[in-house]
Amino acid sequence: MNPFKYGRVVFDEDFCPRPGLEKHLRSYISSGQNVLLEGERRTGKTSLIYRTVRGLPKLRLLYVDILEIKTVSDLCRRIVNAVVSMEQKSGMVERVFKSLVHLKPTMTLDPLTGVPALSLDASIKLKPGYIEGLMDLIEEENKRKNLIVVFDEFQDILNLKEAAEALAVLRSKVQFHAAIPYIFSGSVRNQMDEIFNHPESAFFKSAVTLNVGELERDIFGNFLRGKFSKGKRTLSQSLLDKVFDIARDIPGDVQQLCGAAWDATSPGDHIDEKTLPAALELIYSRELKGYEASLNRLTGQQFRCIVGLSRIGGRSPMSSEFTKATGISQPASVKKALTRLIKLRIIYRYKREYKFINPFFRSWLIYKNY
Repeated sequence: MNPFKYGRVVFDEDFCPRPGLEKHLRSYISSGQNVLLEGERRTGKTSLIYRTVRGLPKLRLLYVDILEIKTVSDLCRRIVNAVVSMEQKSGMVERVFKSLVHLKPTMTLDPLTGVPALSLDASIKLKPGYIEGLMDLIEEENKRKNLIVVFDEFQDILNLKEAAEALAVLRSKVQFHAAIPYIFSGSVRNQMDEIFNHPESAFFKSAVTLNVGELERDIFGNFLRGKFSKGKRTLSQSLLDKVFDIARDIPGDVQQLCGAAWDATSPGDHIDEKTLPAALELIYSRELKGYEASLNRLTGQQFRCIVGLSRIGGRSPMSSEFTKATGISQPASVKKALTRLIKLRIIYRYKREYKFINPFFRSWLIYKNY
């Protein structure tokens, strides 16, 4: 069985320890400090949260994932679903049901598990004011047993037409929930900065920042070697270095490439750089439809820009070298293309460099020789 896990929350032996981050996060939670947990996608933020909270047995985790929400109604439903998922017991769900009667909820039972489920009337268009009542519900839940509340992919609250009002309502409640530590986790740094570091934002300087970045190569390398050894496979240091480079040291992507290398080999094999083409081709074949869908959304200039980024890199996309290589003569046109690529979540900007969200999409563009 392939031992490499990625794309989901991992626990126990599948989690590569990050003692420094765990210590800081545990300290902030214990002191009731609200935390801005920042890091690129697939760096293990959610796994870090679960790992840390599991070490604090006196707390219950209320986890609200708001990825890709589009309306206030979406946000409210995610909060309600999180509360119901945390409770699970019929009596507790009935209590939540009664507290939300003004939202016309419907309660059903899963026919297989008997677990109660709660849904809100989809015909009701909820407004930011409704968030206030749900935050009061969270405070009531905390009175029964201490909570830690996580809003994951928090930057997506900016998708809402009423984002400023929704943030103001949330902040007006969070600031008085002194007994509840909140974690606001996000993977789009410029948007998280807009929420927490812009002076006009309701959440300006409302949480301490904790960055989740790359794992140290020595520590992560030993962790990966241990995984390979379970299948009686050995690997060269040059292979590990190449894997880290291709995956840009992003833990989830590193594990994905290692998982593909596992699938491309057999017990007893020594894995070296000659294995990488077969491993990458496995990833390309699995993700091809996604790559093609991304390309189909691009204009000619945007396509040339993304090819240029894959080959030259994103440190100086306004340089003469970049414009010459892409055939885009005007820096303003490059800037417009980059802005669109960020909006499509194909690339992101960090520390003045434009990077691919999916590093394998970048290597595929090079592989295809576009």
